[in-house]
Amino acid sequence: MIISKKEGNDPSINKINQNKLRDLRSAADYLGLKEYALKNIFYNIYNRKQPQPTYLGDRLYFTTKALDNLVELNTHTEV
Repeated sequence: MIISKKEGNDPSINKINQNKLRDLRSAADYLGLKEYALKNIFYNIYNRKQPQPTYLGDRLYFTTKALDNLVELNTHTEV
């Protein structure tokens, strides 16, 4: 699939990508983590509150936006 520059800059496409649901394995891959590391972050460190989960039935998913927010919250810059 070839994406033209016009389509690549379309904010509606970016919004769709931010709301894409990812399972735990895909979310870990997106963050560049091992699956067990993301499980530890979600279940132990943040007590199931970060990254913000989305449940469909009993299945756990994360949006790309929630994963990006996790990184943003944990990015520290020295002053």
